[in-house]
Amino acid sequence: MIKTLKGDHHCGRDYSNRHTTSTYLSHKFQTKVRDDPGYSIPGMVNETRRLFMLDISKKKTARTKQKALEALRGNDMEQYYRLWDYVVTVKNSNPDSHISLQIDRRNIEERATFQRIYYGLGALKNGFLQGCRPIIGLNGCFLKSPFGGQLLTALGRDANENMFPISFAVVEVENYDSWGWFLWELISQIGRGNKGVAYTFISDRQKGLVHAIEELFPESEHRFCLKHMFENFKQRFKDQDLRDLFWEVAAAASRPEHETALSNLERADPQEGDKLTAAGWIKRLPPKL
Repeated sequence: MIKTLKGDHHCGRDYSNRHTTSTYLSHKFQTKVRDDPGYSIPGMVNETRRLFMLDISKKKTARTKQKALEALRGNDMEQYYRLWDYVVTVKNSNPDSHISLQIDRRNIEERATFQRIYYGLGALKNGFLQGCRPIIGLNGCFLKSPFGGQLLTALGRDANENMFPISFAVVEVENYDSWGWFLWELISQIGRGNKGVAYTFISDRQKGLVHAIEELFPESEHRFCLKHMFENFKQRFKDQDLRDLFWEVAAAASRPEHETALSNLERADPQEGDKLTAAGWIKRLPPKL
């Protein structure tokens, strides 16, 4: 301990301290990370210098944030291990629900890993069967998580023209196998039709979905979402007149109207060599969508 100092002190401040580990800092930043999970790494570096007079690297800051998040919401791997308990809890509290968990046991030398889960609450099933039209929209999207995967969803349409969720599933990838599994679980929950009326499906022709619907719902209509079709159409054809004619073709209510609108589109974008015309692009699809 220094008790007496003669003269002026000219030493500079040292902003390094090996005792300030990422574990120690994670406890200090838990409140801020809880309030703002998107708290930036540069912001944490500046905050550490301001509050603790310390300089830390971006790598240590990233470890600090990760440990703070894990302390708040648990480790991601541990959450997967608790899925069985979650399924049992939901089924006990919602007896009419349908939840199916599938794991991958192909590698017998390692522990079984999560593959898919189907989630359909009983209240949503009953609401769809009792108050919605026999129309089901199917779609999928990527999951932004450390383990990736994709989310598959089934949506209905209620009497107020609002979207009504039926069920969803987390799968490893979007293909025929995953869509076939999802639709089979959907059949187990709501059947192949309601009150003697077969369902009509709407999708944007995801990979493997068309064949899966033909195989599992042979009596159902499968229509394609015009919004997704138009997004693909306008990426190739920039002319506004062609885009307007696209909607005329799509709005045709009969075969003669469809052929007339298609002829107008052919005149607006005539064939030149091997170029794919707007009419040729549409002719690749069946007229009854």
